Amino acid sequence: MNFKNSLRAGTQLALAPAMLILFSGLICLAVSARAQAGNALPQSTDFPPSLITPANWYWGPANRWSWHITRSIFPTAQVARGSGPVAALAQDPAALDLTKIRFSDPVTQKKMTVTEMLDATYTDGFLVLFHGQILTEIYRNGMNAGDPHLLMSVSKSIMGTLAGVLVGSGKLDSAKLVTDYIPEMRGTVYEGATVRNLLDMSVDDPQERAALATTQGTAKEYEAVDEAGGWLPATATTAPGLRAYLANLRRPHGENGKQFLYLDQSAILIGWVMERATGEDLGKLLTEDLWAKLGAEQDAYILLDHYQQAYSSAGFNATLRDLGRFGEMMAQGGRYNGQQIVPEAWVDDIRTNGRPNGKGSGAPGLAAPAPWPGHKRGTYRSFWWGAEQSCGRFAGVGLGGQLLIVDPVADMVVVKFDSVPSPDLDENVFRTQYQGIDAVMKAVSGHGCS
Repeated sequence: MNFKNSLRAGTQLALAPAMLILFSGLICLAVSARAQAGNALPQSTDFPPSLITPANWYWGPANRWSWHITRSIFPTAQVARGSGPVAALAQDPAALDLTKIRFSDPVTQKKMTVTEMLDATYTDGFLVLFHGQILTEIYRNGMNAGDPHLLMSVSKSIMGTLAGVLVGSGKLDSAKLVTDYIPEMRGTVYEGATVRNLLDMSVDDPQERAALATTQGTAKEYEAVDEAGGWLPATATTAPGLRAYLANLRRPHGENGKQFLYLDQSAILIGWVMERATGEDLGKLLTEDLWAKLGAEQDAYILLDHYQQAYSSAGFNATLRDLGRFGEMMAQGGRYNGQQIVPEAWVDDIRTNGRPNGKGSGAPGLAAPAPWPGHKRGTYRSFWWGAEQSCGRFAGVGLGGQLLIVDPVADMVVVKFDSVPSPDLDENVFRTQYQGIDAVMKAVSGHGCS
């Protein structure tokens, strides 16, 4: 798999000698020539933050600071923790010695310890929970426990979870057409698509699918998204905001629900759909239906474009512990802090890829294989990457090394924040760190997926 030309857009991945499997858009943000060329700072963490701008924030060295202080760069909406008590995360008295856990790095084929993995993968934060208790909590690169970090496409998993809350309350119908909620999308590639198609990345866009076969992939499209969102400098053709960009996707659509195709704009559109379905601001929905119920320690926030529209596909920011609490809630079937936050049926649907107990009335998520332990025959459901049923994990995955791995079988949650300095390094970072995390889970619980 090669992410160099188009990280958000996707590539083709050879998982078997006789078959090329389309692995569309592992993670969120575009690898654009302009984004890389604009970053002229030296490769060092010793530089004044005042030098960081929307033109150079994207990659290293600026992202070693910018990814955990994005609210100093972009407009944001608060996702408040509420006024309730913090849900305690007890410290497990059994210390986890990461220098003693070794694994074979799939990139170098050499043995390394998990501590060495953290050194090699640009780690900003690392949290391991077992039975809801902290086994390991590490901060690097100037981060501390109170600092929110940009989640990139792990944001999608949070949006998919919020959608489940709204479906459970009757405020959102996943079987309805997108245009039932957003008439502005009539005549676009999303005409005929359902909300479920958005959640499962099963909207077919023939233009984007054809672009995957080219050298540049779909990087141009995702550069246009970032310009509309304010994450890259605007040009003469930049759409005035994310929703104007979406409404301008006027091209023929394909047959939805048949093939997995990772379209970042689908997760931007779901934010708009949820706001329209409820009549509420996305930040308020995230606060009232998720964050304030978790017993979070800190407020989270979501980045906005310059028109106050949420960058819901990539712009969520949260602390390491609070994302751990969110993962623990998912590991416990949507129940946490003494209450059922997400309907258990929605979490089960994610875990089983739409087939609880091997049954289900709707179409399951489509095949979405990935080169990580347990994911070679993986799937995608409600913006979560699902492992094979024998493994039992599901994960939120974001550009630059962001990971949230939920393993209900092992009763473990692992969160990792990174600031990978270059898109050229991203593929190998994911392969190395996921393998190391699998080794941690196996060492602690006895349940591994390699």
